[in-house]
Amino acid sequence: MRNKNANKAAPPPQPASPQPESSLLSEEAVESFEVELCWCINQLRTALRLGKLNPKQIQDHTKTLNTLMSRTAPLIKKRQVMRISFGDYRKKMAEEEKRVSKANQHIKLAPRKPSVKSTFIKKAGKDFKFNFDISETSEMSEDKEPASTVDKLEDFRLISTDNSFKFNFDVSG
Repeated sequence: MRNKNANKAAPPPQPASPQPESSLLSEEAVESFEVELCWCINQLRTALRLGKLNPKQIQDHTKTLNTLMSRTAPLIKKRQVMRISFGDYRKKMAEEEKRVSKANQHIKLAPRKPSVKSTFIKKAGKDFKFNFDISETSEMSEDKEPASTVDKLEDFRLISTDNSFKFNFDVSG
């Protein structure tokens, strides 16, 4: 039989501390968690993008992705979801890092040699002018108007007007 006074002796549960979780962790731990979180999110996005999942897997991946990307989900829940979804994700990250580093060892960077077919075009200086032929011989046939710009400018004349047209806007007040 249970003792009724046993419940009274236990102290009441304390409310959660108002400090955020990240302030309780060292900066290295927070940085490590962020890297692991980004890796897991990237893996989920890649799997969804490839389109090789059945509808149930798509639903599970989407739910997991939403949990991991949530700003309100606690860190413990995110770690739990990461462990459930990926197993030993730290080991998988290390294996992927080894594969990438091996692939990077075979990559060789070399400066690009200029093409033999390349040509350099000098930028025009201040004295640059187009060499158009605007002589009188460039006129069109007799039945059409002449194409000479000099003749066209002579036809254009400014004539002063009495400026009797005005808008009737009310500009007071």
